[in-house]
Amino acid sequence: MLLKFSFFVINFAFLVQLATIIAVYASWGFARIQGIGWGWAGAIWIVSIVTYFPLDVLKFIIRCALSGKSWDNMIQNKTAFTTKKDYGKGEREAQWAVAHRTLHGLQSADSSAIYNDKNYTELSEIAEQAKRRAEVARLRELHTIKGHVESVVKLKGLDIDTIQQHYTV
Repeated sequence: MLLKFSFFVINFAFLVQLATIIAVYASWGFARIQGIGWGWAGAIWIVSIVTYFPLDVLKFIIRCALSGKSWDNMIQNKTAFTTKKDYGKGEREAQWAVAHRTLHGLQSADSSAIYNDKNYTELSEIAEQAKRRAEVARLRELHTIKGHVESVVKLKGLDIDTIQQHYTV
C-alpha cells in the first residue's frame, strides 16, 4: 500500500515539474505557443500552493462534517444532547464492567464489542435492510406463480428437484 502511494506521489511530482518546464520553455511555431518564463511559472506555483492545498484541507473537513458521523459522535458524547435511552446509562455500565473485569484479570465479554465497535444507527440500518429484503421475498411469494409453488413445496417439505419445473396455468 505504501509503495503504491509513494509511486503515485513521485509520479505526480515528476509530471508537475515536466509540465512546468514545458510551460516555461515551449516555443512551438506551428501552434503559436511561446514559453511563459520562470517569473510567471513561479507566480503560478505560489498561487497554486496558497489556494489549492488549503482547499484540499477544507474539502476533507467538509466531507467529514457532511458524512454525519462526526456530528453524531459529538452529540452522542454530550450527555445532555444524546438520543440514547437513559442518556447511555447501559453503555456506561457495560464499559465500567469491562474495565473492572480487566482490572481483576478476567477476560472481557464479547458482548462489550457491541457497545464499542458498532454504532446503533448502523445496526438499525442493517435491520431495516433485512426487513426490506424479507418484504420483497414475501411479495415475490405472493405475486408470482414460481414463488407460490416454491412456498408450497417448502411448506410441505417436498424435494423441489423431483417436481417438474415447468409451471403452467
